[in-house]
Amino acid sequence: DWDSSLVADVLDINKVLDIEACTTRPIWLSLRVPTDVRAGRYRGTLTVSGANFKPLSLPFEVEVLARTLPEPKKWAFHLDLWQNPYAVARYYQVPLWSRAHFDAMLPLMRMLADAGQRAITTSIMYKPWNGQTEDHFDSMITRIKRIDGTWSYDYTVFDKWVEFMMNEVGIDEMINCYTMIPWDLRFDYYDQATNRVQFVEAKPGDAAYTEYWGVFLKDFARHLREKGWFEKTAISMDERPMEAMREAIKLIRETDPEFKITLAGNYHPEIESDLYYLSIPYGQQFPKEVKAERERRGQISTVYTCCTEAFPNTFTFSAPAEAAWTVFHAVAGGYDGYLRWAVNSWTTDPLRDSRFRSWAAGDTYSIYPGPRSSIRFERLVEGLQDCEKIARLRAELGARGATEKLDKLNRTVAKFTPEGLAASGQSATEMVAELHALLNAL
Repeated sequence: DWDSSLVADVLDINKVLDIEACTTRPIWLSLRVPTDVRAGRYRGTLTVSGANFKPLSLPFEVEVLARTLPEPKKWAFHLDLWQNPYAVARYYQVPLWSRAHFDAMLPLMRMLADAGQRAITTSIMYKPWNGQTEDHFDSMITRIKRIDGTWSYDYTVFDKWVEFMMNEVGIDEMINCYTMIPWDLRFDYYDQATNRVQFVEAKPGDAAYTEYWGVFLKDFARHLREKGWFEKTAISMDERPMEAMREAIKLIRETDPEFKITLAGNYHPEIESDLYYLSIPYGQQFPKEVKAERERRGQISTVYTCCTEAFPNTFTFSAPAEAAWTVFHAVAGGYDGYLRWAVNSWTTDPLRDSRFRSWAAGDTYSIYPGPRSSIRFERLVEGLQDCEKIARLRAELGARGATEKLDKLNRTVAKFTPEGLAASGQSATEMVAELHALLNAL
C-alpha cells in the first residue's frame, strides 16, 4: 500500500566521507554522559575538515541534570525485539555458529542490550514463521528418532546461542522458544532408520503432535533445569488461533506444569491466565481488573506493533518520532512494555533497499549491518530512556507530595493513545517533543 521512496535512516560508520560541492550532509551526534558527571552545562566543538578546505567549527552544548538513570537492564520497561542470527551469518558469509559468526553478532546484540532488551529469541523447530524473512530460522535443537523408535535431542546450538547472549551480551532475563504452533504445521526430525530428514504433519490435539512435542518437552525441561535456565525459559507462540493455543497449553501443562508460556497475539480471555507473558496488538487493551490480576500473579503484559499498523510504526518512511511515541503509548496504556517481531532480519541488500516482499519498507529490521544504527532505532532508545524517566519521576514526585507536577506529567503521558492523539491536534513529533521537554524540566 506504500510506494517506494528515498529516505534518510542509516547512521553510517564511515570514518571519511566525500561530499560533493554544493550539497549538504546531515550529521547525527550521540553523546554518552558518564553517571559520575556533575550537573551543569558542558560545551564542545565538532570540527569539519577536508582537503583544501578551511576547518569549520560547529559548537554544541549539553545540559546535564542532577539525576541519573540506572543501567538499561534495570529499567522497568520490558523490551522484546526479536533477533535473527541467521541473517547475520548470511550477510557476513561466515559459518553458522562459528566464532566469526558470534564476533559479527556481538556489537549488534550489545546495541540491543544497551536499549534494555529483556529476551533471547530462540527457534526450537525448523521454519517457525515459514518464509517471513529473507533468512528463515532453522531449529536450534536437533531431533533424532533412533532406529528403535526412541528420541534423542542435541542442544549444542541452542546452548551456544543462549550462553553467548547471556554471558557475552548480557541479555539474560528470558529465553523465548518459538514455536509449537508454526504457520505450516510440519515438524522436522532426523530419522536414523531412513537416514533422512523427515516431517510430522499434525495439528495440536492430534496423537502424532502429542507424541512429537510431549517427549521433547519432557527432555527439554530436564536439560533446562540442568543448565539452570528453566525459570527463565518460556514456550512461545505468536498470532495463533485460540483453539490451537488451548490444545498446546493443555499438552504443555500435562508434560510439565511449571513451564512458562508466552503469546504475541490477540487477547483471548479463555487462555489469558495461562500465559506468563502476553503481548497484544496495538489497539487492544487489557481489562483493568485483568491487568491488575496479572500484576498480582507476576505476569508480563505488553503491546506490539507489526506490519499492519500504518501508525504508529518504525518503517523507514515513518516519522522518526513514532518510534518514541509507540513506547510512550505502552506507558500511557498501562502495558509493561513493547514487542516487535524483528530487529535485524535483513533484506537481500539492507543498506540500499529495506523493502521485503509484501512487508512495508523497514518492517523487518531497524539496525543495519556494520552494525549501523538508524534514526528509527535511536529515537526508540530515546523513548525507552524517557519511559524510565517517567517511572522514576512518578515515584519521586509522589514521594515528595508534588501533586501539581505529578498531575501535569500524568496528563501529558495519558495523551499517547489513539484518542489522545486525535484530541490533541498535534503530530506525533510535536507530542514527543512536548513530553521530552517536560521530563527535563520537572
